[in-house]
Amino acid sequence: MNITDLIQSFFGGDGASRLGQVSGLDAQTAQRVLSAGLPLQLDALADHARGAEGQSQITEAIQNLPKFGSVQDALAGTDGVQNLQQAGELLGPVLLGDRAANLTQTVAAQTGAASGGVQKMMGMVLPLLLSQLGKAGVNGGNIGGMLGGVGGQLGGLLGAGTGAAAALGGAALGGLTGSGLGKVSAPDLTPPTVHVPSVDVSSLKVPAVGLAGVAGAAARDDSASGLLEFLKGQFSGPVAERLGASAGFGGGASKRAAQAALPLILNSLVQKGRTESGANDVLNMARPFESLTGADGHLRAGVLDDAAESARIEGQGRGLLGGLFGNVDQVAGRLGTALGGSGASAGRLLALMTPLVLGMLGNRARSGGMGAAGFSGLLGSLGAGLTGLLPSGLGGLLGAGGMAAAAGAATTALAGASRPNVPPVTAPPLNTASVPPIPPREKRRGGFPWWIIPLLALLLLGGCWLVNRKPVDSATTVTDRAASIIVTNPTSDANLPPAPFTMSGTGPAGATLTIQDEGQDVGTATVGSDGKWTADLPAPTVGEHTYTVDGGKARSEFKVNIADGAATGFSIAAPAADAELPAGGFTMNGTGTAGEQLELFEDGTSLGKVTVGADGTWSLNVPSPSAGAHSYTVKGPDGTELGARSTTIAAAAEGASAANCTKDYTLSIADGQTVSEPFRFGGVGQGEGYSVTVKRGDRTVGVKNIPLDASCGWSYQSKPGAGTVSYEVRPMGDAAAEPLSSVTLTIGN
Repeated sequence: MNITDLIQSFFGGDGASRLGQVSGLDAQTAQRVLSAGLPLQLDALADHARGAEGQSQITEAIQNLPKFGSVQDALAGTDGVQNLQQAGELLGPVLLGDRAANLTQTVAAQTGAASGGVQKMMGMVLPLLLSQLGKAGVNGGNIGGMLGGVGGQLGGLLGAGTGAAAALGGAALGGLTGSGLGKVSAPDLTPPTVHVPSVDVSSLKVPAVGLAGVAGAAARDDSASGLLEFLKGQFSGPVAERLGASAGFGGGASKRAAQAALPLILNSLVQKGRTESGANDVLNMARPFESLTGADGHLRAGVLDDAAESARIEGQGRGLLGGLFGNVDQVAGRLGTALGGSGASAGRLLALMTPLVLGMLGNRARSGGMGAAGFSGLLGSLGAGLTGLLPSGLGGLLGAGGMAAAAGAATTALAGASRPNVPPVTAPPLNTASVPPIPPREKRRGGFPWWIIPLLALLLLGGCWLVNRKPVDSATTVTDRAASIIVTNPTSDANLPPAPFTMSGTGPAGATLTIQDEGQDVGTATVGSDGKWTADLPAPTVGEHTYTVDGGKARSEFKVNIADGAATGFSIAAPAADAELPAGGFTMNGTGTAGEQLELFEDGTSLGKVTVGADGTWSLNVPSPSAGAHSYTVKGPDGTELGARSTTIAAAAEGASAANCTKDYTLSIADGQTVSEPFRFGGVGQGEGYSVTVKRGDRTVGVKNIPLDASCGWSYQSKPGAGTVSYEVRPMGDAAAEPLSSVTLTIGN
């Protein structure tokens, strides 16, 4: 019997009902709580076992717990419930960490159960679960692989509790949800002498619970397998062909390329969203792209027919790849090679598809009313099914900067490869010198927990890990996940000049932050009530610098490169760091070296170039950005990043329209520039809007009508390829009119 069968058998039958009864929960609610909470406890234990200290702690607990034959046996007697509760109170804070409290809240929210009942029930479940792990042969020599195997082979089981109480990520907990854990391959680690009676678990089947909540009956399939099938369907057929072709893949490889990129992108999101704070970051990244989906969550595939819109999406996606994949070039190179194409095409494909995938996942989370915890569970539930999305022959792709690397498991096999058989391991006998015999049941008395004596002995005989952990460590663990410090400016790995600059970001309100450069204090900041902070830092020396922002209970670390020869007088005066701006265009300005030419970028899309005036100032009008978060960078003539700003653009006011626009026509880009692609230009104006005619020499390439938005702004994005291209702007609807503007641009490679 493998470990999953063992867990199923133990908690099957009337085990859930009995636990619910003593926790104040009815039988059906208890079944839902167990289905949602047990995978989360396994997930937390697997995480804790990744470190040597965690392995030691779990091993000690397992070795000193009785090997309970059934839930009924553990609860029997006047003190059975009390004993389980006290054991859970001892073990939970150490083995589950901050997840102990989060687990209660998550399960209560997903099942509709009272939090007090959930806390009591899951507190009793933890020692019972550890007892069964011991029965399955877990010990100090195999605990990492054992629980790591559970986490990898049953990724849907371990990550789904927060997303759907009954779905459990497509690999349901056997009879607890009706789909059968026995279907998932896992090593048979049961000692030969263990016998677990067969238990009918059919009574524990519960209805599927949608992501919209227990009370809502969703028509769509919100299980992990259902969501993956939905995403697969959205990125197949003509859509996949258009995506692949747009990135530069030809023939039959275009469709296959998009289908291969989808699981890579999903895997990067799964890894980033493993923690609640990471999932919150993904939600924030997804928000600007939800408009790419319809009300039903389906992809608005029509955007791919608009070359300028596709270029805009790709440019925004390119700015996201570094934070998701780490070494983007390595991932893109491996994907391109596997598909028989180039790394450059693969990089373009990842950049184009990432916003589309984010938009669909963000829509799913928003329509389901999911917070960061629930979204983390949703992402976690997808992991086990990702290799199944890869086209045939590409099963090893997820090993490159993917699952194994992200998890830090150097010896983990490439995703999709079969897991080696693990021979049965005999469970070590209890140390009878330190574990007193269990008194016969008929002689038990209420009061002191009879089987917790071995756990208490650990405190007295050198184990001491239950109470001898440094308080600051525990506090740090909780705060790091719940209230992390994030640096939004400058971006990690940015190239900066050797000049004073402003650092900014977010953190727990009221926290006092100490900023260090290579271990030396260089600044302090206090996080405001809005969760934001800024600090003015002195000029660093040329070279690579590692900055640490320490809040005592949370910290952030990142690197920047100080470039030699960069303009020392450069600065961005407006907008302010992390500014929240109204809908419509705005002006970006600052100072620099007189006569120097600067290029501005929005999420990787060029906004054109500007020359620093004789007075040392520069200014450029940014035309009508889309609502949401944007990152703006300024680069010098040699491509060195001189500075950056993060902003959030508000959505247009409800009911606002362009019907009464009377602003004078403007154009943000100047004639004769050499710009990077993609690039974007626009301005403000009046009437219905403007028509842009694109020409190469005397040949008209196309015409695009651009209506004014509610702020009276207009914006056109282009990615025409290298060469010289002209753009003529006329009032919309008047093709015979003289151009209001005519600019000729040289597009670089």
